[in-house]
Amino acid sequence: MPFRHLSEALPWAASQRHLASGCVTPTAHTRRQSISSITGDVSTIPRLTADNSSAEESIARLHQFDTSKRAKSGKSIEQQNILHAIDVLLRHQRFLVLIAKALMMYGSPLHHLENNLIRTAQLLDLEITASALPGLILISFEDSLTHTSETKIIRCTNGWDMHRLDQTNQLLRRVVRSNVDVDQAIVELEQIITAPPIYAWYWQVLNWGILSWSLCLVCFGGSWHDSGLALVLGLMGGVLSLAAGKFSGYTNLFEVSVSILTGLFGAALSQWGCFAAISLSATAVLLPGLVMTTGVIELSSRHMVSGTVRVFYALLLAFIIAYGLLIGVQIYNKIAGNLLLDGALLDLTQCHPLTRWSWFGTFPIGIINIAVLVNIHWRHWISVTVVAGICYGVFWLFKFHLGLDDLAPVVASFVLGLVANIWSKFTGQTAYMILLPGEMFLVPGSVGVRGFSSLLSKEGGQGLTLALQMITTCLSIMIGLFASSFIVYPRGKQNSALVTV
Repeated sequence: MPFRHLSEALPWAASQRHLASGCVTPTAHTRRQSISSITGDVSTIPRLTADNSSAEESIARLHQFDTSKRAKSGKSIEQQNILHAIDVLLRHQRFLVLIAKALMMYGSPLHHLENNLIRTAQLLDLEITASALPGLILISFEDSLTHTSETKIIRCTNGWDMHRLDQTNQLLRRVVRSNVDVDQAIVELEQIITAPPIYAWYWQVLNWGILSWSLCLVCFGGSWHDSGLALVLGLMGGVLSLAAGKFSGYTNLFEVSVSILTGLFGAALSQWGCFAAISLSATAVLLPGLVMTTGVIELSSRHMVSGTVRVFYALLLAFIIAYGLLIGVQIYNKIAGNLLLDGALLDLTQCHPLTRWSWFGTFPIGIINIAVLVNIHWRHWISVTVVAGICYGVFWLFKFHLGLDDLAPVVASFVLGLVANIWSKFTGQTAYMILLPGEMFLVPGSVGVRGFSSLLSKEGGQGLTLALQMITTCLSIMIGLFASSFIVYPRGKQNSALVTV
């Protein structure tokens, strides 16, 4: 083998100098044989001669050769370290982009999304600036050493998939606590994104009908007969929702077409039931109460752009539903040749509700239907129903027994957020997933639709009153949820990626 270090070559060079100073000069054959026997391969080291001065120069060349070899080895290690650092940086950036996309698609509150991304980036040794808008996320990756930046533009649709949101949150918790590395987290996150929905399409269609049936009894004061008619119209809405998912061109006409058909068939069936309860129950999934409440929460959190967009969209959606119902009724009036429904279309005082004690039997069915609607796994149905039941019990007590109409949504939302956050703290489940079905029972979506319907029916005073009631109810829910989060987490969550509203 060739010499690996200079110290191995020095004894051999000294023996060569001793031979050079003696009387007998070895022949070339003898010298080549001794070198071959010691080194085995002389092609990788400098050649030594029998001259004293040339031997010293040869030793110097050996030292230079060893130094250059070490320098090349050092450069190779340094290059490998640089490549490894770049690879780790790119993997961390990819993980952060996937996390941002998943949180947006599955319904994470936007007013916490930016802070969650920045906190996760700090754990991954990334310098970022993040901005979240409805359907759009901007992430700027910065490098303070080179004064450069790279901006990622992430476009994705907003949705409500609490099962995948809970899985994403649990995965992010494991990354924050260093229980899983980033490479494995990327693989698991891609599996979450590409996984099929937990409920098949026919369950979603059937869920529209059953949800309309339960909400007609609990929320809109309908009778058993009204709820049966609402179930039929709700199934029609579920079929149209399936068509909107299959045909992209129909998506923009979905809300208005459902409203027109509901108004048309609801007017035709109004002689056998209450039109207001039937139509509002059949369009309950489209009601903008949750969007309006989320927008008010984001505005109060000083996220002006996203909050303004959501509030304006909620108002527009309420106007579309009210306008569609009015058009459907007018079509029926033209076909029937009379004014069957003229004036106040959505007057719930004309309905004949069941006793309030019967609501506690149909309420769990409605909560489970909402859980299926937002894709909450069946393993969490019991916890969701218990938390929502506590919230609704407090609301029922303050509104119908104590007569505190303005205070009822504040106290109910406070109890809802308090119980959901405590439940999340001790069970590890995502708090936003636990409280969402209960929050959807409190939101005033039907109030906005009734307000716009009154405005379209030339009853401006009642319409403005209902619109003001919708805004005050959203503010009440916002106050209760923020207060509950402050009580449970006064300094914010430190080990969780999702912070409840």
